[in-house]
Amino acid sequence: MSIPAQRTGTEVSTPASNPFTAYGEQASQRAIVGTLLRFTKGDYLAGQDDVEVPIGTKFVANMDELMVGWIRWEDNRPTDHVMGHVSANYQPPRRNELGDTDKAMWEVDSQGKERDPWQFSNYLLFKGVKDEELYTFASSSKGGLNALGDLCKAYGKVMAQHPDDWPVIELGGGHYDHKEFGRTKVPVLKITGWSPKADFGEIDAAGDDGGPDHDPETGEVKEAAPAPATAKAAAAGKSADKPTGALGGKARF
Repeated sequence: MSIPAQRTGTEVSTPASNPFTAYGEQASQRAIVGTLLRFTKGDYLAGQDDVEVPIGTKFVANMDELMVGWIRWEDNRPTDHVMGHVSANYQPPRRNELGDTDKAMWEVDSQGKERDPWQFSNYLLFKGVKDEELYTFASSSKGGLNALGDLCKAYGKVMAQHPDDWPVIELGGGHYDHKEFGRTKVPVLKITGWSPKADFGEIDAAGDDGGPDHDPETGEVKEAAPAPATAKAAAAGKSADKPTGALGGKARF
């Protein structure tokens, strides 16, 4: 059974010198627009057919569309979203505000371990530099969250110098040594250039097919997710606001 989030705040701006830097320093994830892009087992995969996207591929990252928050999973399907925009200083609720705290009621993973139904997640809108197609990079893994956090820190340090630009990022890879699973591959999102914000246009999110969803544990593509909501909309059972995105234009390198 889905338990609605208790927090009812929306994307209200609060005093902060730089929301991107602030989010990145936490170091600890919106509906899929365009094609879902994810990182799994060392590869970047796009869409329901898991088309491999090569290391070195470049995208324009629309940082205003970075959404963070919680996704609730049940039977490998998302049932609730409580998310908001970093650019609006959205502060996700704490885990204990979301309900579902009785571990005896949790599902178990493939190893028989209890799995928290609420997964902290990020969604970031990309535009392909070459194909000019839209992608949503989605992650709830430690490596993915850290990669997006590092991107936020790097962007936050120089965003004042590029007030009219979005960063161009290059897909990369790295690894760390996990105490249980050994060498674990992680994504790396490196800023390599800048693209004018003016080259981005409005997106009709309702016109997208939503793309597939993915299992938070295995990365397996699942059915399309319902549109996420801000905390207030989620509590009220309403749909999320429509995001803006990117179309056309040339990037500078």
